[in-house]
Amino acid sequence: MRLKYSDCVLDLDARQLERANKAVPLEPKMYELLEVLIRRRPAVVTNNQLDELLWPNVYVARTSLTRLVSELRAVLGDTPRDSCIIRTVYKVGYAFCAEVTDLPSVRSLPITIELLWAKQAFPLADGEHIAGRDAECSLVIEGTTVSRRHARITIADGAATIEDLDSTNGTNVNGTRISAPTRLAPGDELALGSEVLRARLRSSSALTVKVDPDSEASAKSAGRSPKGELKP
Repeated sequence: MRLKYSDCVLDLDARQLERANKAVPLEPKMYELLEVLIRRRPAVVTNNQLDELLWPNVYVARTSLTRLVSELRAVLGDTPRDSCIIRTVYKVGYAFCAEVTDLPSVRSLPITIELLWAKQAFPLADGEHIAGRDAECSLVIEGTTVSRRHARITIADGAATIEDLDSTNGTNVNGTRISAPTRLAPGDELALGSEVLRARLRSSSALTVKVDPDSEASAKSAGRSPKGELKP
């Protein structure tokens, strides 16, 4: 389920927040707070309920929730004085007050992605793909700033996600260092250390090569590769 509000899109399936079309990393507690509030909108969620949901069986000071709400508001571009996303109900709790629109799930949209790096194209089929400089990785990215097993890219149900595998120099998507699985879309730029890759759509209508049988036979006899011509 993807929910749009203000300039943000929250993907509940991927646990991913985007703002102004850029992925926004959220700490686990901050994401949980946002999910609780948006799922229960427009109802007020009391302070005690939030404490029990976010810190079960643990005593925390009231300032912990107040600070978490403040940090989430900063990420969303909201403020207590002029709140248009998270409303404070004084001494009671908080409520999600922004208008929300349901968007089509990315998982329902079939995509075929490939990554471009150093004039190489890596097609991404369904399943998991490990990127790193180890020769056994499915995407071998040779670079001194790339870890042996740097990141995992998963393609499933038409959706692509990338997560860092505790690499030394980190993984960035569109300039933001990621700390959780992050959705990957055509046009995104990702960096494994200092090695930059770009994601693009693979066209199912891409041109194929038709080889002339006569030229192929002569090429084989001459010990060279035949030249083909592009056919739609």
